[in-house]
Amino acid sequence: MLSEIFKTEERIRILRHISLRQSATVGTVALATGVSKGLVSGYLNMLAREGLLRLENRAFHRDDTPLWPAIKRLLNLDLLKDTIVLPEWARGVGIYGSWAGGTNTTESDLDLWVLVDTASSDTEIRAAELEGTLAMHTRCEVNTLILTPDRVRHLREHDRPFYTALTTGHVTMEGVDFATA
Repeated sequence: MLSEIFKTEERIRILRHISLRQSATVGTVALATGVSKGLVSGYLNMLAREGLLRLENRAFHRDDTPLWPAIKRLLNLDLLKDTIVLPEWARGVGIYGSWAGGTNTTESDLDLWVLVDTASSDTEIRAAELEGTLAMHTRCEVNTLILTPDRVRHLREHDRPFYTALTTGHVTMEGVDFATA
């Protein structure tokens, strides 16, 4: 099933579009993705046969099966893999939150973390530039958490709930993982 779902670029565009919404029609998906209505219809019907969507009143509704977060996570990583590169001023870079967990929607922001040795105003400026690049590529708001070894230690000691959520729900895209630094 997975090889069929991800078989072509057109299917990936359709899948990315439908994965961010609870429901959509063939026409809206075709218009948003630039794929013909015939191809969209066939593909959405295939997803319905596989139990990922259900057709109701000419609209396809996403069923929240355990596969959707995994599919969305793969789509997210695929979208970000060439855009999130390790900046020369950082030791590691990755994502956390809904994009890392595959639960993002059209309203979700992208939570980015960057590991540096020491934070400075120059780091803040460079992080803002990185945010701008990612925002243009993803068409969503990007928020960057700048981490230093001291900041990671402080989070671990003083904000255990956030630290635990961050360490268990992140993906290191390149470089050093902050959790092991």
